[in-house]
Amino acid sequence: MAANYAQGLSDLGGAASDLFGAAGSRKAAGSYGEAASIAEQNAIIAENSTKIKETQLNRQIYQTLGVQKSDVAGSGLSESGSALDLLSSSAEQGALAKALATQQGAITVNSYKEQAAQFNSMADAASGTSTAQTIGGVIQIAGAIAAFA
Repeated sequence: MAANYAQGLSDLGGAASDLFGAAGSRKAAGSYGEAASIAEQNAIIAENSTKIKETQLNRQIYQTLGVQKSDVAGSGLSESGSALDLLSSSAEQGALAKALATQQGAITVNSYKEQAAQFNSMADAASGTSTAQTIGGVIQIAGAIAAFA
């Protein structure tokens, strides 16, 4: 009888531990879900920021080329030779700057998406752990009841 009583108490202690652990795992799942949501929002912000940067660079390229064309025309030169080389070089430099901004933006967006996926996986794992701990706690309560009977 004493052994059954001791086993019942042990089962109740294990049940309490599992049920409190389940509550903690549920909270962790919620935190991971929130972190995933923030990472997804950051990906959208980074994508929009990249589009703005590209637009700014396009304006800057056109302004630079416009000023250079105006300077060439204002000095009475034609768009040939050195003047054409200058315009071509400026256009290439602008295209490189834009390509770099686009690539950096894509890298940032992808890193936030990867982060969101990791947090979603962690939330799923914590949720599964919570469920398993709850089931374990209930089974231990049933064992405790059987031990006390």
